[in-house]
Amino acid sequence: MPERVAITGPPGSGKSTLVKKVIDLLGRPVGGVLAREVRRGRERTGFLLEDILTGDRGTLASIDGDGPKVGRYRVCLRDLEEVGARAVERAVREAEVVVIDEVGPMELLSEAFARAVEAALDSEKTMVVVVHAKSSHPLAERIRGELRLFIVTEENRESLPEKIVSALSPS
Repeated sequence: MPERVAITGPPGSGKSTLVKKVIDLLGRPVGGVLAREVRRGRERTGFLLEDILTGDRGTLASIDGDGPKVGRYRVCLRDLEEVGARAVERAVREAEVVVIDEVGPMELLSEAFARAVEAALDSEKTMVVVVHAKSSHPLAERIRGELRLFIVTEENRESLPEKIVSALSPS
């Protein structure tokens, strides 16, 4: 069975930064999707998606968007499906390690994204998945239950990249 880890923690704890450090340390072909904050000055105004393999980008959510609302953000379902879901599907086909940042309330509004994540979980791929800490969605609960879970805190976030890479290395 491939090694698989899930990363969770409170908003702003450094989960996405941690994933980028893990990717840099892995030294293996990685694919999937990364999320990035968009800021205007000190205010977070949304999130971008990026396909790790192709560099394609799209909007996950924005305060200025017109999709379904999660908190103060509007989710762009089109980009979530065209960039996010496709990036996960591509990674299952083409990469050694599948990275999904993140599986949470915004992303789970898209059935296509949820199906792509489920297909990745059903594959034999090594995975790194950021999962929302409190989501009760069955897919989030499956990830927290099936994958080795690392909880990011201010105290451990500097030491976690090496621990996660070690957990992903075949014994």
